[in-house]
Amino acid sequence: MSSVPKKSIHIAHEKLVDFSSDVGSLWAQPVKILSELPSPLSFMRDYVALSRPFIVRNAFPRISLDDLISQLSTNPDLTLNVDVTPDGFGDCIRELEDGEKVFILPETRSIGFVEFVNDLRKQRKEPAPCVEFIDLDENQLPILSHKYLRSIADDERKGIMYYSRQNDCLRQELQPLVELFPTSIDFADEAFNAEPDAVNLWIGNEKSVSSMHKDHYENLYCVSSGEKVFTLCPPGDALFLKDIKLSSAQFYYDDSQKCWHVRRNMNENVIWMESNVEMLLNSNDEDQAEYIGKNPLLQHVHPMKVTLSAGDMFYLPALWYHRVTQSEETVAVNYWYDFNFLSPSWIYFNMLQQVNPDGNEFEGDDGVCTPKTVTL
Repeated sequence: MSSVPKKSIHIAHEKLVDFSSDVGSLWAQPVKILSELPSPLSFMRDYVALSRPFIVRNAFPRISLDDLISQLSTNPDLTLNVDVTPDGFGDCIRELEDGEKVFILPETRSIGFVEFVNDLRKQRKEPAPCVEFIDLDENQLPILSHKYLRSIADDERKGIMYYSRQNDCLRQELQPLVELFPTSIDFADEAFNAEPDAVNLWIGNEKSVSSMHKDHYENLYCVSSGEKVFTLCPPGDALFLKDIKLSSAQFYYDDSQKCWHVRRNMNENVIWMESNVEMLLNSNDEDQAEYIGKNPLLQHVHPMKVTLSAGDMFYLPALWYHRVTQSEETVAVNYWYDFNFLSPSWIYFNMLQQVNPDGNEFEGDDGVCTPKTVTL
């Protein structure tokens, strides 16, 4: 049976501009702040169906890291699996010394809860690695050279710790803490006619970052203490964001050499977003212009910042892109409800991803943008 020949589709620049304008004016609006929890009907009709995030202030218990320690006074030997990186950037694309890009995972380290908290607080006092003389990749992250990895190692093998298991860890790994938090979110349970697939606890500080990605879950993200900072892009921006397929790797610390290393995994490939939306928000005009010059489709995305404080409940619809960090020591819990793949929004989103395999065929030396060509 012969294969169907591939065809090219040309998308004119003005059509991309029109689409981006629609996404911006109709979808990427400021996140709505609610004064009270929505009813199940309002939640489904006004937010889930329209894929619109919202925040409810003072809607979740305020519980600090010290409260968690007190709760564990009868379980002093409780251990947990913590994600550890040399510089706070794991689960993201990093460039190796030979120029190859990989998706790199953090080291997973089993550690006692109290010891983890002590190490987490200690790392806040340590100065950030000096990158003045370190080579940076195009996303302004240090290239993972042997020199860099050795320079940021310490004799105590601590690294940057972040509890971010995403595996129903509150109910599975941290049973003694379950009673401190709601078991689920009532209005979401009724709207989805289901309980959450996973309830995850997150503990970290400003040293760690979760790179921009999307989840196939309806997400109720709740801050118990501290402050979370999200960078968001609506699903419609999938047309302008660049995903690439690359091999995976993992950080690990060598006790004998007192040095961080990268362990390659050539047999496992990952598709991850390469576009660095933060360059559009946190850099000066000259750096922004240079980055957009190399990634011209990014001029059409709609990034926005959302800051969550203690007590906030945040609805993050499925398929919204998000980057997450903390501005201080922070405890958060999120409730993941399964996404309905029968939804037309999945078909639409998946089509946008297929239409944009490269995300870079859109440029012109004379300043006039040529049509984007896509091969299907």
